[in-house]
Amino acid sequence: MRSPTDDSRPPTGGADAASLSSGSGNSVRDRAAGIAAVGSAAALATGVFLPYVGAAIGCLTLAIAAAVAYGSAVRELARRSRALGAAPDVVCFVVLSLRLEPALERATRFAGDHATGRLADSLAAHAREARGRSGAGFDAFAATWADAFPALRRAAALADAAVDAPEGDRERLLDRTLDVVVEGARERTSEYADAVHGPTMAVYAFGVVLPLALVGVVPAAASAGLPLTVGAFALVYGVVLPLAVLAAVCWVLARRPVAFPPTSIPSDHPELDGRERNAVLAAAVGLAAAVGAVATPLLPPWAFPVVAVGWPVGGALAFWCLPACRVRERARDVESGLADALPVLGHRLRQGEAVESGVADAGDSLDGETGAVFAAAARRMRRLGVGVHESFLGEHGPLADAPSARARAVVPLVVHAADAGPAGGRVLVDVAGLFDDLGELDRAVRREFAATTRTLRHTGLVYAPLIAGVTVALAARLTGLDGATALPTAPLALAVGGYVLWLAAVLPALAVGLDRGLDRTLVGYHAGVALVAAATVYPLTATFAGRVL
Repeated sequence: MRSPTDDSRPPTGGADAASLSSGSGNSVRDRAAGIAAVGSAAALATGVFLPYVGAAIGCLTLAIAAAVAYGSAVRELARRSRALGAAPDVVCFVVLSLRLEPALERATRFAGDHATGRLADSLAAHAREARGRSGAGFDAFAATWADAFPALRRAAALADAAVDAPEGDRERLLDRTLDVVVEGARERTSEYADAVHGPTMAVYAFGVVLPLALVGVVPAAASAGLPLTVGAFALVYGVVLPLAVLAAVCWVLARRPVAFPPTSIPSDHPELDGRERNAVLAAAVGLAAAVGAVATPLLPPWAFPVVAVGWPVGGALAFWCLPACRVRERARDVESGLADALPVLGHRLRQGEAVESGVADAGDSLDGETGAVFAAAARRMRRLGVGVHESFLGEHGPLADAPSARARAVVPLVVHAADAGPAGGRVLVDVAGLFDDLGELDRAVRREFAATTRTLRHTGLVYAPLIAGVTVALAARLTGLDGATALPTAPLALAVGGYVLWLAAVLPALAVGLDRGLDRTLVGYHAGVALVAAATVYPLTATFAGRVL
């Protein structure tokens, strides 16, 4: 049985809770106000002698104060959105148990014990508090999360009605319970897609295209009556724009409903051995390559800080995250085949055969990672004489180190179904249908954002560095034209290069977050690749464009 956590407890009312919440909110606001006051004083004092440095300190202070004031609320919103992605899985466990035995209290305990994640913890806590009372805690659990996922309340009502319904009606009500949760997840995704389309395009237009395109007209600022200095340019491109883009990306990703929340990979996973050494070697090679590249006529001297940051940091990030990405990819391959494996196993159970033969049949009939997992489990059953749980999740089992909550959650489903015999086999077939629905939902989410994520990835890799390189070369070329007062090329190019590297790190995070949810492993890998690419494309483009222009 799970132990209750702060996250899993339902909201409580009363003066004490309100006082605690108010006190916590006041404390956060007081800290934010203190940071703002101290930072503003430092900014004013510095600004007397170094105006642009003082302005930068002021902007950073306001950003830190806003992060302190609103960061906890944004994190909580992100955690709730991430947790609700597991709602269909949790309800699936409840429905499975109700199909085998129409007892809601038992079904709620089973789901709370065997599902994973914050939502399952919440259900387990409600089940403990409601033990012996009507509703078994499922209705209270649904009410707790109803503001963020209204379909849970409907699912709880249908599950409760199914308990006392005749057998034929019970099956229809339980089918409808699953349908309601899947439809609710689909509605959340559609609403999110509509809500973030505009802000995402605004990030692209006002955070990428417009700022980089305006670099080319910087030399004409004086002729338009707009005095522009290196300090002002560095302030805008080094502080203001990066903070604005980061705030917009955080707003978009915090609301992302995750259909398949990624499971963290433990640091002691055997396939992660040696990644520290590879990351250090990649950083060393990147730094050496940066020194060698700038020593040649291929790159201008101002390019050294850009490549000295982009190549080592990007290479280290990519090589650090690559092994975890491979582990994650195999886990997704296993998940994608579960909808095919469970019917095979379920049909064997419905025919009265032992679960061992069903697992072996699934391993023989399926290709890819899923077939390999079931084949390995069947071998362990045969050679070691262990049960289903040990064959999959025991020491050195095929799913023992798998970072997939969904694949690991299937094992107790199979154990429970095997204990129920033919009735359990029918349930596994139904669960496979649910996995098909959830897989289609995930594909629909990715199709919804496919064009946007492709654009964001390509922008961080190539488009933004290309545009920046050409506009920097154009700005340098305009030096000395009538009415044009160009900024020194090196400071301008460095300020733009820093912004290009910032976009190379942030845009992949936004693209991965829209595509799969904020998976730190994938974000790190794609950001590393984008940093290396941007640090290469930007100075080369500026050099070649300068020669052509």
